[in-house]
Amino acid sequence: MGNVLSGIKTMYKSAFFLTTVSAAVVLSACSINPQPSGERAILVSIDALNERLLRDNLSAQQAPALYRVFDGGACTEYAQPMFPSVTAAGHASIWTGAYGDVHNIAANAVHVLPRDQNTAMATISGFDSANLSAEPIWISAGYAQRRVGGHHSTQAPGEAGFPARSGERSAQQQADFERVQAGYELSNVQVMNGYNQQVTGHAVIRAEDVSWTEVSEWRNLGQLGVTLEPKAFTFSNAAGTFHGLLFGSSRYDSMAISLTPDINQAVIAQSNPVETEGFADRELARHFSEPLKVETERGNTFLRIRLFEVSNNGEDFMLYHPSMHVMDTNHESVQAGYDEYVQGWFGNSASRMYTAGEFGPTRFQGGDGTAEARYLETAELFTRVFNKGSSWFWQEQQVDLLVDYFPLGDSIDHSLLTYMDPTWPGYDEAVGEAMTELRNKTWQLVDLRLEHLLQLAADADAATFVVGDHGMRSSWMEFKPNVLLQQAGLQVLDENGMVDLSRSKAVAPSGHWVTVNTTEWRGGIVEPDQKEAVIAEVVQALQGAADSEGGAVIERVYIASEHPELGIGGAAGGDVYWSEADNYRSSRSTRGDQYVAETGPLGWHSRASTDPYMQTVTCAYGGGFSSKRIPASKLIDVAPTVSDYLRMPAPRHAQGRSLLPDLR
Repeated sequence: MGNVLSGIKTMYKSAFFLTTVSAAVVLSACSINPQPSGERAILVSIDALNERLLRDNLSAQQAPALYRVFDGGACTEYAQPMFPSVTAAGHASIWTGAYGDVHNIAANAVHVLPRDQNTAMATISGFDSANLSAEPIWISAGYAQRRVGGHHSTQAPGEAGFPARSGERSAQQQADFERVQAGYELSNVQVMNGYNQQVTGHAVIRAEDVSWTEVSEWRNLGQLGVTLEPKAFTFSNAAGTFHGLLFGSSRYDSMAISLTPDINQAVIAQSNPVETEGFADRELARHFSEPLKVETERGNTFLRIRLFEVSNNGEDFMLYHPSMHVMDTNHESVQAGYDEYVQGWFGNSASRMYTAGEFGPTRFQGGDGTAEARYLETAELFTRVFNKGSSWFWQEQQVDLLVDYFPLGDSIDHSLLTYMDPTWPGYDEAVGEAMTELRNKTWQLVDLRLEHLLQLAADADAATFVVGDHGMRSSWMEFKPNVLLQQAGLQVLDENGMVDLSRSKAVAPSGHWVTVNTTEWRGGIVEPDQKEAVIAEVVQALQGAADSEGGAVIERVYIASEHPELGIGGAAGGDVYWSEADNYRSSRSTRGDQYVAETGPLGWHSRASTDPYMQTVTCAYGGGFSSKRIPASKLIDVAPTVSDYLRMPAPRHAQGRSLLPDLR
């Protein structure tokens, strides 16, 4: 896939001509100087924010900032998300004011374009910018002479691809492509995304994972003032090799980590008990070490460590470090300034490590709560570094518009929401209560994150626009549309178990829709005049899908061409969509004898945008807004509304409307 994407990008860079319009954009890009504006705004997307779910689980005392926005801000009754309701597609709609049939980020995994050069089964990440075909708000703000910062914004800061459906870009697509590219060159546009370049993931390191070495290799040990003989070791990951030292006086209780065996170059963590105090009156993640700067071929990254436990004799320990990332930015100065100020941003809390039992047995594995406490410390650090990054853009760079993001709630709800659901067949009341407590504590950190942003905005008499990308609900049943298509005679697997596109009429490459394998695709077999007949067969198969007891698996089927109001279909989307029955989630799997199977508990979204559990929020707080409720909105209304507030044009491809007259 990497070679395919590289080839597409190379083709687009070299094969197209410059139009008069786009050439003018390029020539004028560097001449734009930001002008002061009376308005400043923070636009923050809180991943998986659903007001109903929040109010059902947390009180105003537990989540004061969120309740303050909902009760004291100007809000729509709810915001309808993208269809399917997934993160990459939802955020592309927030940023651009358009749906997936326009911006081509149709899901988290989307068709690779152009169609005539790619098969119907080829996909690319929707978080990548290669398919993006609409102008994001930070580019529009740049051309409107606003200082703008994009803080870990999806589909940024790489080139927006504006790929053609088939063949080469049109003259208009080429002009749009060059306008966005030139916009990234503007000095008043500062966009960064650490998710694009992860060097190494979260890790728990124990004694059996390291190589023990001679302590004599270490320098400047005398200044430690310890009585026990230190124990030295090394460990390696994709960022490099690290030298470690366990030391202490009456017992081993401290660890130093360095790039060289020199105590003067090391960061140090002590083995403190897990946190039991609340968040309100102390520093978050206070037992983590200072950051250790690590230079890699891809750029600078940082290592922070937490020594969760060490045996008295130093023969065993539990060391954790979060994932390590290189900041991807459109200006080198942004990367350098952010690195110096934040020193160690990483992509999310260690929720997957927690559920896998790497912090010790979880409560649903019979644990005593220690694993949960360790997980929360990772979430604390994640919140702390994200807040620091927001402060850098808002206070140090003095941006007029800060486009921000926070995914902590999404990750914990994926992990725990089904354990909290009494209708799940595996529900255990004691475990459910423990998971509810952990989930709610994590969302209290989300609330602290929002409080930080609200305070930044309040100090500048600015507005905070609080939005989300989708909601969440529990699931424990899997629907496999590709297996259904096989049973309907619409898809065939080859001898290796792969989809044989030379004999398959329809495919579900991302699990969110069915695409007819027309001759528009490379290697496609369905002629254009046969497409409607194949769609009818797909619809019939979906409507007839049933579980072992005859219950319906699909609530409703949507033919993309019949529902332009939902923004489904388009060049990178499919032909037929659906809404699953309660507790189901769809997958892209092509294997198996049955298209329905019971699977593990998992909080899930990606459902139809019409599902109440998928609804999210749009609110404006401060900056002249007061308590008000207006009818429901759509995610595509966010960018036009924020643009209107800042007195600048909406993004060029926006299809939503400004809510500002109704919210004020």
